[in-house]
Amino acid sequence: MAQQTKAQRSEAAKKAAATRRRNAAKDAGADAKQQAKRAATTTADAAKSVGRSVRAAGEAALSRSK
Repeated sequence: MAQQTKAQRSEAAKKAAATRRRNAAKDAGADAKQQAKRAATTTADAAKSVGRSVRAAGEAALSRSK
């Protein structure tokens, strides 16, 4: 295989760097999406828990008043 010229090495390095940047951006986007999904799930779980607590308190109040 023939030797690469300095220009060819430089071009290959630039292309590799661009690929690394593109992959890093894609990974960052996927991470952000996953974090948002996790946060939404946590918020929904917390809301359900509060709803259950309120309902239990209401049922307890009803049973005490009877």
